[in-house]
Amino acid sequence: MLLTKIMKFFILVATCEAMTMKQIKNTGKMMRKTCQPKNNAEDEKIDPISDGVFIDEKEVKCYMACIMKMANTIKNGKLNYDAAMKQADLLFPDDIKEPAKEAITACRKVADAHKDICDASFHVTKCIYNHNPGIFYFP
Repeated sequence: MLLTKIMKFFILVATCEAMTMKQIKNTGKMMRKTCQPKNNAEDEKIDPISDGVFIDEKEVKCYMACIMKMANTIKNGKLNYDAAMKQADLLFPDDIKEPAKEAITACRKVADAHKDICDASFHVTKCIYNHNPGIFYFP
């Protein structure tokens, strides 16, 4: 049911205009409620992500992959650059849209070095943070 609400929210937003950071964070909370228990990811290990602290553990990495799947930036077990760029265009506020797209582009090839989707998600997310920590948010 929560997944249905999230998907309806993304569809609604896609037909309207960009989200505010408050809306993005509220959506992130819903996504977290789904992904955190699925991956046994403890708050103490995923809360620091937004501050650039990346704990290299399977639960954390697969939590990141789950969030990215829910955001439709993973398709057929691979990170989807085109979908990520489209999500940035549709959902991000104007002040972070271009810097976010620059970070996504800069990190586009990072996943290629990782066969496991959890590892790939972890390293791409870390790359995006390192490219522009000022605009980074991860639920």
